[in-house]
Amino acid sequence: MANMTVVRNNPISRSEVGAVERHDERKNENYSNMDVVLEQSENNVYFHQPHMTYLQIFDDMLRRNEISTRGLKEDAHIMGEMIFDVNTRYFEENGGYEFAKEFYKKAYEFAIKQVGGKQHIISAVMHADERNKPLSDELGKDIYHYHLHVVYIPVVQKEIYFSKRSKDKAGQFSQGS
Repeated sequence: MANMTVVRNNPISRSEVGAVERHDERKNENYSNMDVVLEQSENNVYFHQPHMTYLQIFDDMLRRNEISTRGLKEDAHIMGEMIFDVNTRYFEENGGYEFAKEFYKKAYEFAIKQVGGKQHIISAVMHADERNKPLSDELGKDIYHYHLHVVYIPVVQKEIYFSKRSKDKAGQFSQGS
């Protein structure tokens, strides 16, 4: 099997934010993924830990005019999540947990560039608490599947050259607006 990184980029609407946050931040009491071992969650690594809930961060950025939702429909995607994933054996053969931490630190730095800066990152956490049952059985020890969740606010930089507000009463574009 070839070793390659896969990055999924999932859009998140306001109504979906809570479920994503509960999964990524390990706030659920039960998981449909039976391989999540919550006792191992202390090994999860934060590259950017949220200081409030995802929606509180989003709404706080709106309040401070750091972002705008002008023109967005009610069900618009207000966040995105990049999930970086590599096959488990790759990490096991190259140093395991410590190697994964360094690998995903670089992936996090890549994500920062892709989203336009750290200020747009809500959370970035490497999960190290999902047991890979087939590989664990094969090797006779617990092996965990490492992957990185990066939740961010997609931002489009927009320059407005002319608008109705740029015109004077005679309908001419004014310089000072």
